[in-house]
Amino acid sequence: MLSGRQRDILTLIEAEGAQYIEALAARYGLTTQTIRRDINALCDLGYARRFHGGVDAPVEARNISINARAALNSLAKQRIARRVAAEIAPGSTVFMGIGSTVQFVAQALRDHDGLRVVTNNIDVALMLCEAPQIEVLMTGGQLRHNDRDVVGTDTLGFFEKFYASYAIVGAGALDASKGVLDFSYSEAQTTSTLIANSRTTFLVADVSKWTRNAAVRVVPFNKVNCLFTDRLPDGASIKTALKEAGLEVVVCEDDGR
Repeated sequence: MLSGRQRDILTLIEAEGAQYIEALAARYGLTTQTIRRDINALCDLGYARRFHGGVDAPVEARNISINARAALNSLAKQRIARRVAAEIAPGSTVFMGIGSTVQFVAQALRDHDGLRVVTNNIDVALMLCEAPQIEVLMTGGQLRHNDRDVVGTDTLGFFEKFYASYAIVGAGALDASKGVLDFSYSEAQTTSTLIANSRTTFLVADVSKWTRNAAVRVVPFNKVNCLFTDRLPDGASIKTALKEAGLEVVVCEDDGR
């Protein structure tokens, strides 16, 4: 279990890049030895890597910018979004989390009536500015410029004030044995919080997520109610894993739009 300060340090790394021991000690009013212990714990868990005098994100996996992600497989993401929107009942409270596919879902929801949307995704909030009949609540938190969202303890605490009808979440990667994965601890923690505080979880992910490499576990597939995707990869192992987890799969085929 990470402390609040350790979570804050991870958030700073993701938002601002490398952090230095002396600066962190001054920020928190602590000794450099205490900060080193925090950093050692984060590195031992694989959430960060040490360098002389500081700490940075792990080398293995970094996500690309949100704008670049939105451009990838955009037609498939639009089909997924329209199908998900058709499942959302009027008057629902909806959590909308991190990711470009979630942004497309927000676009598809703009004609819905009486929704309450709680989000840490800035693009979701901007998209719903065009839908005054939808109540939008934004979390506080640490801004991640590259991802256009906010994360951290304030974000988690705000989501925990609600119990949503639906959580709409994305993924950094999917794995048949490990389930839903993401690129950073704060992303995984945010998604886990949304899932834990909602009745129904919709996972939105196109087929490319099965070939991506993300290092942080979010939840196993049996914690998700339904996967909306454009298609599943060839081969039986993934389909078998999803069936054994009891996860409903909705394949969103070309609807001619």
